[in-house]
Amino acid sequence: MIGSLMYGCVIGLGFFLATKVAPQPTGSVIWWSALTIQLGIGARLCWRRTGLPFVTAAMAIAAASCALLATLAAAGMVYPDLPAAWWPLIGASMVASPSLALVESRVNRAKWDRWRVSSQRCSLWDILRGRHIPNLRQASEVAARR
Repeated sequence: MIGSLMYGCVIGLGFFLATKVAPQPTGSVIWWSALTIQLGIGARLCWRRTGLPFVTAAMAIAAASCALLATLAAAGMVYPDLPAAWWPLIGASMVASPSLALVESRVNRAKWDRWRVSSQRCSLWDILRGRHIPNLRQASEVAARR
């Protein structure tokens, strides 16, 4: 639980430094690109280790949204000062990702609860390395994937 709290603090501080302190648009491009990579790797790890489709889709959507924000920043349109035409897409992803995570917690409750319990022991370093995503697949699921 402390790891998640620390991760949230690191993300908040990183966002502030990259979007308010660093020169723009370079800071935003670096920030959103780094999040794109982290979320993309997280989505892949999540699918391989858990098989949870909705939370994997949530991470993939968030990664795509961050990639879009990095691209827009490179074009000189820095978040949150985006043209109105881009807000429906960004807003939809901001709603879709947490909604899909909520759906997952209801549809696959047993796996979700196992993940929640295992993540309570994770540190910030575990989260940054992707070690907070447990292997929840059964041996039969792993054999079927190969």
